[in-house]
Amino acid sequence: MSAAQQLLIGRDGRDGIDQADAPALLEFLATLTEAPDCPTASAYLLARLTVRRAVLMLVDPVRDILSVYSSIGVPVDELGDEGLSLGDERHPLVVSAMTMTTVSGSSLHFGLPFSEWVAFPMPQPTFRGAPVPIAGHHASQLVAGVGGQVTPASLRPGEAPLGVVVIEGVPAPQRLAFLSRLVALAGPVIARFEALGVSDEQAERLRQQRDRLRMMIDALPDPIVITDSANDIVVQNARAEQLLSSREGDSQGRRRAVEINNLLFTSYLSKAMMTGAIDKQSGPRELNLVDPTEGADILFEVLAHPLRDDVDRKGAFLSVLRDVTDLRRAVNELERHMQRVRSACSFIRMMFDQAERLFEAPPPTAVTTVRGRRVQAQAVRGNDMKFTSFISDFAMATATARRAEMTLTRPDTGDALPMEVVSGKIRNERDEAIAIVSVLHDLTKQYENTRLYEELKRSSEGLEARIRAATADLAEQNAKLQWQTQEVERANTLKSEFLASMSHELRTPINAVLGHTANMIEGIYGGVSDDQLEMLKRIRSAANHLLALINDILDLARIEAGKMPLRIEYVHVKSIVTEISQQIEPLVRRKGLDYVIEVPPDCPPLRTDRTKVKQVLLNLLSNAIKFTPRGKITLRAECDADSVKLRVTDTGIGIKTKDLSVIWEDFRQVDQTLIREYGGTGLGLSITRKLLERLGGRAEVASEYGKGTTFTVTLPWRVEEEAHAITPADQAALP
Repeated sequence: MSAAQQLLIGRDGRDGIDQADAPALLEFLATLTEAPDCPTASAYLLARLTVRRAVLMLVDPVRDILSVYSSIGVPVDELGDEGLSLGDERHPLVVSAMTMTTVSGSSLHFGLPFSEWVAFPMPQPTFRGAPVPIAGHHASQLVAGVGGQVTPASLRPGEAPLGVVVIEGVPAPQRLAFLSRLVALAGPVIARFEALGVSDEQAERLRQQRDRLRMMIDALPDPIVITDSANDIVVQNARAEQLLSSREGDSQGRRRAVEINNLLFTSYLSKAMMTGAIDKQSGPRELNLVDPTEGADILFEVLAHPLRDDVDRKGAFLSVLRDVTDLRRAVNELERHMQRVRSACSFIRMMFDQAERLFEAPPPTAVTTVRGRRVQAQAVRGNDMKFTSFISDFAMATATARRAEMTLTRPDTGDALPMEVVSGKIRNERDEAIAIVSVLHDLTKQYENTRLYEELKRSSEGLEARIRAATADLAEQNAKLQWQTQEVERANTLKSEFLASMSHELRTPINAVLGHTANMIEGIYGGVSDDQLEMLKRIRSAANHLLALINDILDLARIEAGKMPLRIEYVHVKSIVTEISQQIEPLVRRKGLDYVIEVPPDCPPLRTDRTKVKQVLLNLLSNAIKFTPRGKITLRAECDADSVKLRVTDTGIGIKTKDLSVIWEDFRQVDQTLIREYGGTGLGLSITRKLLERLGGRAEVASEYGKGTTFTVTLPWRVEEEAHAITPADQAALP
């Protein structure tokens, strides 16, 4: 047996492999090494196992997992893609890979649809950073809890875990030993293919990075060159190749231009290195080269930097040539222009006094300081430069006239002076320009007017914007106010309807209380004692007071809800006054007041609502009696052509001037404290005013605090019946 065959089947056959299997192993290795890549080699390995289903899993040292790399007979979607953690030392597949021992079992692991399986370890040559194997004698202990069986094997020196091959079924011992040796021999080859694949990927990434860098450098418009210590070109971009490299088929002229450029560039670098100008970044850095295509001279500014020895060979330089031809041409043109301006200063031959103030410094005075004279001289030179530049351009132009604006400076004050210059040429008989006449117009007022116009325009636009904003805000506020008004009116209507309903419901039981109380006082239900009689009278008085309050609330609610119709009829003022006087006479007599009535006998009848007029007068007279502790009360009627006035005058406590505007509000009394002397709901005057508005009249008040008050009621002779007719719906809605 040859040494190679002895090596394939193991030391002295201790791996249980028959010597007859050696040629098959040699053929397998020969074919495996000819695979183009790692996936092909892995597929070939699984195919040579001659099993129905098998899976190859490799160790991923970066993620520290054991993941599926290749399979045969097992769909990819049935295999998990998360891998097995190498730290899971109780997993049979991890144990087989890390201890490099063969493990078999009959349970399912890692989603492998195998009822029985064998896991063969796959070794690889050890290297720095390779996974560290676990001692093989621990394998039995690690897999004992999951029903795995370990085939004893000795760990070979210089080997590290690469992966594991799992096959379906458990072959015979001789076949098991052959497959184990087959997988072990394939491990180093698979590892080599995997390393080559990683190297190829890195090389491809480096190539792409190099191509991108090369593309970026070639896209630059400036030549870039790297030279060694002998000034030979090592690397250059596309622009540098156009200037410093020749190609086959180039003309003799282009080759000559390239040779001249190389000579000039090498000479520049040599001189710069000898003088140390590169290290110091000092000295002349301009280099003239020849365009090989156009044949024109090109001026470059050379920026040379030494490269570190660890980057390139020792003594290498990076040179960037910036094209400054256009910049130098512009500088030369500017210098020529300035020279032309300076030479044009002698053009001025004659000027008036106004022009002399601009182009000649004023004579020094006793108060002129040295700094002031210097400022005046600078202003004059600036004016000369601007004006002579204009004249020089005009003199070289073919036009016969020119108009332009420029800003000069007053030498005496230093203020800017906008001017309009109008120049024309005087020609001789040969049509040659022999002189130029210029007129300068002061544009200060025009500029000021323009500035004021622009400010006025901006102010007008700002004002318009503010007006639009204010209008929009006002419209928004109006819409909001209208909505709020509607909501208030709606709430007020609901309140009035609620009060009308509740007042009606409350008045019914109070009338019952009053009726039963009156029957008990009159003895209809039997006799009562004096004390009981007194209590019954108090109950009746309180009930009457409560009924009056409810009636006031009901009247207010009916008025606001629009359910207070008018019953129009002819009414005599005298009869109304008489009826009212009879009702209040007990109250007047009880307080010991004087009551005076003054009604003209010729007062014609009114066409109005009798009940409403009586209620108005009753409210006013009741207030007069309530707030008049002593003195008299006068009811006076005054008739004229348009209306009748009814005045109620008392000598009571009066009303303060500041309170005259609030007495007409709902539920409002002058004295709002809890300990006020005079009771009431504060609705009497409010109801009075609303009733008068319904009747087309009005009420006025005049008072002197501490002396008395006069209320004046003005009623028209006629109330329009059509506007206030009682409809069936109104009649049905009356409580």
